Amino acid sequence: MSEKSITIRPGEEKDLDAFFELYWISSTEHTQYNEELDALKPKEKCKEFIVSGQKDNIKDKNQFFFVAEDEEGVVGVVTGHIGERDESKVYMTEKMAYIDELCVHPQYRKNGIGKKLMAKLLDEFDQKDVKFIGAGVAYKNTALDFYKSFGFNPEGIWITRMKK
Repeated sequence: MSEKSITIRPGEEKDLDAFFELYWISSTEHTQYNEELDALKPKEKCKEFIVSGQKDNIKDKNQFFFVAEDEEGVVGVVTGHIGERDESKVYMTEKMAYIDELCVHPQYRKNGIGKKLMAKLLDEFDQKDVKFIGAGVAYKNTALDFYKSFGFNPEGIWITRMKK
């Protein structure tokens, strides 16, 4: 596969099944972080939720959805949105962008596809003059270095507690 055979384009409703399958692959890879929590997520129920949500997002100008495809079909996706910063009542910055999902099929990783998808999404955020962009990345996720290569810095940590 040559890098030139990959096209980045806006996602469409016809891409939602492929989007979900990539999301699911990525999600199941993360069971190493919290297997018990992920076991609570049956695939069909998850698909219904994710696909219907993304279908609504396609119509929203503050939501972004891009796919990477080659002649075989969709091999990567990125989604993000612009919203109000939680602390907008306190800080001067009211708008913040969020990277929601970035998934590349395992067979296509390490070929620059994730970088192309990320660059496209960041370009969209730059055009909207967004000053802050956030992404949730598990501290054990190997993608942490990928995000750092785009200038992201760890600013906090989610902590969780499960009832015993």
